[in-house]
Amino acid sequence: MSRATVSYFFLQAGEWALEGCLYCYSSVFLLSCGLSNTFIGILLGIAVMLSFLGQIFLGEFFNLHGQASLRKFFLAGGLFLILSNFLLFLGLPNWLAILLFMLCCLLLQIFPAFLNSAAMVEIQSGVPLNYGVGRGGGSLGYALCASFMGSLILSRGVSAMFLCGLFLSVLFIISAVCFFYICARQRTCSPAKPSGKSAGAGAQFHPGFLKKYRRYSIILLGTVILMAGHTYMSNFIYQVVSSKGGNEASVGIASAIAACCEFPVLFLFGRMKGKLRCDSWFKLSCLLLTLKMGLTLLAPTLPLIYLSEVLQMGYALFMVSSVYYTGTLIPREDTISSQSYLNAASTLGVLISLLSGGVLIDSLGIPALLTAGLLLLSCGTLIIFLSAQKTEEKPQR
Repeated sequence: MSRATVSYFFLQAGEWALEGCLYCYSSVFLLSCGLSNTFIGILLGIAVMLSFLGQIFLGEFFNLHGQASLRKFFLAGGLFLILSNFLLFLGLPNWLAILLFMLCCLLLQIFPAFLNSAAMVEIQSGVPLNYGVGRGGGSLGYALCASFMGSLILSRGVSAMFLCGLFLSVLFIISAVCFFYICARQRTCSPAKPSGKSAGAGAQFHPGFLKKYRRYSIILLGTVILMAGHTYMSNFIYQVVSSKGGNEASVGIASAIAACCEFPVLFLFGRMKGKLRCDSWFKLSCLLLTLKMGLTLLAPTLPLIYLSEVLQMGYALFMVSSVYYTGTLIPREDTISSQSYLNAASTLGVLISLLSGGVLIDSLGIPALLTAGLLLLSCGTLIIFLSAQKTEEKPQR
């Protein structure tokens, strides 16, 4: 495993561990500040919407100014997280604590798009970086942190979130420094692949990215619809599990099964993509996600819900194959923009799920939620199947 992959592994682990520490337990902190569930939902919805817009506009900015601006963004963001967690741990007036906390959540929602962009820029520059293994660090960091943070909050109080967040923010910024330093050394020591212009180098700002890549824009539409259907399950997993006779412990078991099934795909994708083209894995991931929702809808008992969570490997496959597919299809001069648009499409799908899922449950019940999710997944899968292009990478024989 290359040094670039190891450093990227810890960079992803730091970011997603922060997600598991802060964003995952955002409702716990905001409730402790005296906010209602309705207002919490509004705040989180605003954060998701702002992150969607931020990914698009920042993507265009970084695409114009290159990898150096991306590096400064991560370092500045890491310093902001360190300062914010330190102040929140010390204690602030409620209004200021809520504002600072929501800015942290917004930043954590924006980071993943540009972590993907940074990886693709380095891969296209000839740096030996395995994105799947690196992204596996993110899933591992999230699973570990989210699993023990609940008991830590119960025993030590809400302030434990910010003490842990302070430590993880330091890990993140150290990992970012190491990652960019190692990649710069790798580019110096080995010649870059002849892939055209480097991202940001001489790139022209163009607000018409979607117009420039019309067929890829259809892929983004399919991604929005697909993620809206898929996240009905993840956003409302407690309600779904309860409807099948489960409880809080059952939610933990289901989530653990899902997380464990993601790791093999993420860590082995470097070899898997040598067997089939990226567009084939991309299509297969959509089928697995659709099958998972169909099995969840038809499952009469809790054990079958657990079985359906095994198909969460489809989400891991979607995450990594869509990033590689985009990196292979879109020219290097638009690498950062393309990855930010891809992540923004997923974010928009999550927002649609958040806004419509609760309404569906309250008005029509869980079966209606799962049926709507299956229909959306089927439509998204069909769109991606019809619009995905064959990638240039050939499978190894």
